[in-house]
Amino acid sequence: MPSAQELQIDDAAGIAMTRSGADVRSLLQAIHSASGSNLSLLHPRGKVLFAEGEAARGVFILRTGRATVSISSSEGRVVILQIARPGDVLGLNSALRNESYNTTVQTIESTRTHFISREQLVEVIKENQPVAYAISQILSREIAELTERARSLLLPQTVIAKLARLLLEWGEESRANGSSPLQIARTFTHEDLARMICSSRETVTRLLAGLNRRRILRMTPDSFLIVDHAALQKIAVGLKA
Repeated sequence: MPSAQELQIDDAAGIAMTRSGADVRSLLQAIHSASGSNLSLLHPRGKVLFAEGEAARGVFILRTGRATVSISSSEGRVVILQIARPGDVLGLNSALRNESYNTTVQTIESTRTHFISREQLVEVIKENQPVAYAISQILSREIAELTERARSLLLPQTVIAKLARLLLEWGEESRANGSSPLQIARTFTHEDLARMICSSRETVTRLLAGLNRRRILRMTPDSFLIVDHAALQKIAVGLKA
């Protein structure tokens, strides 16, 4: 169990800089003050934190690392809804409703989380109005982000436009993290990319090869390098590059 000092240090290094940092800190501090029993866990790459359809036993707060949040159809088709990052609270809606998890969360790199049981969460909400407000803010952001994600997947647009938008988004994230906005680490497989844009692995491979051939994108074993940013922007909005 982490001490209060360890939580403060971890916040400074991790979620303090995220969009939901203050709300998540309020939740963690309230849980720690009430019971001191929030569980810090380390997970290897590929660990399933919880699966769609499992009983919601609590929430996981990502402190370091990243994870995919996905849903699947009855035919087994998987769609990745988002990439969870430090500061994200996973399984919150399901835990509050006391229903089965409606997504599957799997780590894509070594990850540290804090786990809060549903019972602890409900008790703290009843006793602590600021925490209740913080949780409402977290849920509000989650709904807004998922709505935007659904819009990008469902509104009419070509598959290559979706792929271009995804690459540009990752470029902006690299810029926010202090890295070059033109170089994106190759963390995901072509199958993963296909699941993010509702396409097939074969189509993603073909489109990436085409972007590489046109010198809009250069692929290395470790990264994607955006060579022609303006052309990729045109593709993302449906224009010819």
